[in-house]
Amino acid sequence: MVILITGGSGSGKSDYAESLLKDSPNKIYLATMPYTAVNSSRIERHRKRRAEKGFVTIESTGDFSKISVPPGAHILLEDLPNLLADRMFTPDGTVIENAYELVIKDLTFLMEKTDDLVIVSDDVFSSGTDYDLLTEAYMQILGKLHIWIAKRGELTDVIAGIACGGN
Repeated sequence: MVILITGGSGSGKSDYAESLLKDSPNKIYLATMPYTAVNSSRIERHRKRRAEKGFVTIESTGDFSKISVPPGAHILLEDLPNLLADRMFTPDGTVIENAYELVIKDLTFLMEKTDDLVIVSDDVFSSGTDYDLLTEAYMQILGKLHIWIAKRGELTDVIAGIACGGN
């Protein structure tokens, strides 16, 4: 099963994603947020919370072929926007032109290796704000990734902690 879960910031999408795998064995939390001094306390808090729920955390900013995925794994990927940013920009801000293809390669690898893949993403498309061209390009690629994933699985939007829809 492949499920894409979208929602706004603080919508409860991560809790919902975790609940989908609560009874699964071999649960892996694939965290894509790069570790920095600024977010280190947040990451440590997340690691502890995940361990209490039975998840093994693997942190990776892409090229998932380098991680070890045990047979029968159930993976929660948190989150797609971070993965795309990591694959689209180098640490010095240089744009990587084939970011879409790199993320598709990462996701395909996971789909082939897992029994269940739950992907968390943000709904960043409804703000009505005008963005610079680079941000618009990033959002366009993120939207294309949402479509690509939804064609291969289910889509659920979480609003105020409530799962809405699903295909």
